[in-house]
Parts: sequence; C-alpha cells; structure tokens
Amino acid sequence: MAGVLDYVFAGMVALGVVCAPYTKVEESFFMQAVHDILKWGRINSSFDHLEFPGVVPRSFIGPLFIAALTYPVNLLLNVGAAEGMPVQIAARLALGWTVAWANSTLGEAVAVAFGPSARRWYLLFCITQFHYVFWSSRMLGNTLALVPVLLAQASWLRCVAAPSAVMRRHYYRRMAIILVSTCAILRFDLVVFAAAMLFAEIAGCTRRTVLAAFAALVLSAAASLAVDSYFWQTPWMWPELQVFRFNVLHGRSSEWGVLPPYYYFSHFVPRLLLGAFPFACAGMLVDRRAMRLVIPYVAAIGVFSANGHKEWRFILPAVPVLNICAAAGVSRLCQARGVLRRVVRPVAAATCLISLASAILMMHISSLNYPGGHALALLHRIEHSAAAVRVHIDTYAAMTGVTRFGELRQDWVYDKTEMLLHPSEFSDYTHLLTSTPKLHKSTADRDGFVVIAEQYGYTGILITPLSLIPKTILFDHRLPFEITQKPLVWIMRKK
Repeated sequence: MAGVLDYVFAGMVALGVVCAPYTKVEESFFMQAVHDILKWGRINSSFDHLEFPGVVPRSFIGPLFIAALTYPVNLLLNVGAAEGMPVQIAARLALGWTVAWANSTLGEAVAVAFGPSARRWYLLFCITQFHYVFWSSRMLGNTLALVPVLLAQASWLRCVAAPSAVMRRHYYRRMAIILVSTCAILRFDLVVFAAAMLFAEIAGCTRRTVLAAFAALVLSAAASLAVDSYFWQTPWMWPELQVFRFNVLHGRSSEWGVLPPYYYFSHFVPRLLLGAFPFACAGMLVDRRAMRLVIPYVAAIGVFSANGHKEWRFILPAVPVLNICAAAGVSRLCQARGVLRRVVRPVAAATCLISLASAILMMHISSLNYPGGHALALLHRIEHSAAAVRVHIDTYAAMTGVTRFGELRQDWVYDKTEMLLHPSEFSDYTHLLTSTPKLHKSTADRDGFVVIAEQYGYTGILITPLSLIPKTILFDHRLPFEITQKPLVWIMRKK
C-alpha cells in the first residue's frame, strides 16, 4: 500500500515535469511516436519516424502504452487533435507516475525483506536523487524499461525473503518472465542485469520456469514483430534485434564516444546516488543480505564497463538496488549500540536534505537546457495573429525541445528539413528558429531575415573564488556561484 513517501516521490517526479516540460533529442522517437499515435492512430506517411528514423529503430509497444494512458487527457483537451504542451506534460506524467507506482511496489518488497525502517530510508534516498526523479518521466527506452525492471526487482526481493521453497520458485519464475519480456521488447542490453539477477537466485529455477521464460520470449518477440513491422512498414522488424546487431555484432556504439573502463564506478555511480553513496558502501559491509543483492549488480556494471561507450542511463537499473543497500545499511546502523546509533540517523537525514537541495537546483538548471522548445513557444506568442506562417526549425532547435506537441497552429507549416546550407534555400520560409543567425541576415545584394527575439539557454556555472565567498554570502547576499546563460536560438522573420 502506498504511503506518504510514495506520494512525495510522485510529487517530485511531477515537479521535474513542470520545471522542464520539453524534451531532448534522445527522447525524440518515443515522444513523437506518442503524439502520432494519439493524433492518427493508424500508420501513415505523416508519422515522424518515417522521415526521421534515427540511428536504430525502437519498438512502438512502449509508446502505445503511454498513448493509451494519455488518451483520456488528449480527448478532454483537444478532442483527439493531440496538440499542445498540456498533452505532452500528461504523457510525461503518465510515464513518471507509472515509474512511481512500480517504485512503490519495490518499496513494499523492501519492507518485507529488510523491514519498514529500510523502506522509509529507501524512499527518502529515491526522492532526493536528481537523476532518478527527473529522468523517471523522460521518454527514453531506459525509462520505459525501468517500470518492468522495478517489478522484477520486487519479485527478486520477495524471492530472497520467501519463507518456503514454493514461494521462492514462484517469485523467481515471475522475475524471469518479466525480465525476458523486457529484454525482448524494450532494451536488449538489460540482459546483463537480467542474467545477474537470475544467476544470483539460480536455486529457484525449475523446468517450469525455463519453459515459462521461453514462452515469454517467443510471445514478446512475436508481439514486437507484429506491432513494429506494422508501424515501421518493414517486414520482420524486431527493433531490439537490430539494436543488438548495431551495438554488439558491428560494435558501432563506440562511434558515440568512449570513456575509461573505471568511469561507471568512479563517476556515474556516485553522481547517481548522491548522498546515498556512502551509506550504500556501508550497507555492503554491515548487512549480508544487502551484499547478496549488490554483488550481482556490481558484476553487471563491470560487464558494461568493458564496452567503451558509456552513459549513466545504461546502469539506471542499478540505482534502486544500491538505494536498497544504502537503506539497509542505515537501518542496521541505527540498531547499533553506543554513539553510532545516535549519530547515524541525523547524519543520514542531513545527507538527504543536502541531496534534495542539489536535486532541486539541478532541476532548475535542467529547465534552461531546452532553448528550442522555449523559442517555438515564444514564436507562437509573438506571431499569434499571423496566418500562413512557414517556419524552418534547424537541427539545434529541434534537438533542444521542439516536438510535434508544440506545433500548435494548423494553418502554419513547421519544417525541420536538414542540410540546408545556402541562404537561398530558405527563401520559401517566413520565419526561422536558428542557431546561426548570421547566415540569414540581410546583405547589400539580397533580402534576408531579421532577428525578432532571442532565446537564452544554459552555458555553465561560474564559481566564486574561494577568497570572495564570505563577502558574496554575507554582504552581497548571493550564492557563491552563478548560472550563466547566453542566446542559443534566434527567432527570425523574413524582411
């Protein structure tokens, strides 16, 4: 049953959506797919992914699920038009609150395995972690897959804590079915974490479980083939198989950058856990059950470390498990004798408050990272009375917040044609959202465009020198850092 802290977590997810309602390029496929499903339902040439397919295909099963949850809101607001930021926000909330529900389910399993105190600390750590809260509503395959992963982890905990062999086999089988289906449909790379979890409790495996997992694989692959062959208009389309070929067989993931083998452990894990990190380390030392959960995930992260291309979202499933370890550590230390017992609880609470403050600050900073989305909204306000507008949206603007949900006017044309390099190629447009205004300004030999507005965006943080921090805080009444911004997207009108 959901408690107060579960609702606080859902509230923090909603705060992240309200602070930054726009999306980045890595979310583009799923967000545009949700829009197109809501607007048209059946596949047609207007679907965004047919024009901008991306590097590798992704499954439409996730977007179909989010679109189904969002459909009542879309029907109420737009009578099926699927336009406007409120619908995009509703879609983001549908995903974020589904993650919150799955996280609450895992929290209940934490209470079963480690006690109510550990559950409370687990939820507190989740609430105060920026990446976990903020990205719970972002339209990524990793986030969509997080929902079944959390449910699988809940079954894993119940398997570990099961009082009988029958119950242990039951939860193991449930975990296996969820993980196999998730790998087949949403994220093939989760097979690393899935294998770690399944091998850790291999004693619960039976012939019935193997058959059930195989059936889940066949049915999941068949569902993906049916749905995605239709939406991608390609026979025998199984997106996660294509991703496997691209990343593993062809080894092309390194084209997106490489990092040292130790980077997950030295940078990403501490950054994801924030204040929970030292308690996760302590939990592994003081609670044998927590160590039993963490070792498979540490091994899985080690496997991911062998791949040169690294992103923190690849190890997102490790965050709940490490939070469980941290919560178990705090709960166990609070039962210790002497000074340690009196110190641990206030230190952990203070750490959570500091993490919460940093999470809220990072949400604010993140809200400044979407100049394209803000620029399109500003264009609508400036030219609210204009008709027959034809606006070109350049690649940078499209990558920083522009989605079809933001294309509000039926009588306007929104064009994202790429690789337009010469000024003459923009002659058919009345307006531009551009990151290169000098290319389009009028010259003596031609008429061009004039800037009518600038959209600022985040460029960095300026830290006050150490010697000036007391003066800055005590006399200037300012924080010892400054968030810097500069114009990143220009709105231009044809002269």
